[in-house]
Amino acid sequence: MANGSGPLVRNGTPIDGGRVTWDGRRVLGDGKTYEGLILALTYGTTVGVVISSFLGSEWILISFLESVGAMLGDMLGAFIKRRLSIPRGGRAIGLDQLDFILGSTVLGYAGGLRVSLIQFLFICLFAFVMHLGTNFLAYRLKIKSVPW
Repeated sequence: MANGSGPLVRNGTPIDGGRVTWDGRRVLGDGKTYEGLILALTYGTTVGVVISSFLGSEWILISFLESVGAMLGDMLGAFIKRRLSIPRGGRAIGLDQLDFILGSTVLGYAGGLRVSLIQFLFICLFAFVMHLGTNFLAYRLKIKSVPW
């Protein structure tokens, strides 16, 4: 849930502050902002607060950690895309759809979330399909400038 809220921020403050790496390219780019990060953490954790009323208070911590992990995974994906000379908004099949899932799973695991390999693979497949669909919808609603 956290990863889907970032595109709602327009013209935020870039996390990388405009800095470049050894290759002369931006560290993350203008699409990764402090405002988007705060919105994502707030949104993801709020979902955890709602879930905790059904499944227990430990879901608040798990949802916060998964939100942080999703954003770190998404930033790692942006970092990799910049190194590969893929511009902001450029397509990277697989990386675009799964970077946040890997990050959220790692930190969710650190918070006590346990998933089997089958569950993890199902989540990856589900996220891949949902990511394509929700991004197309966001494009049609003019929230995103590209349909991927």
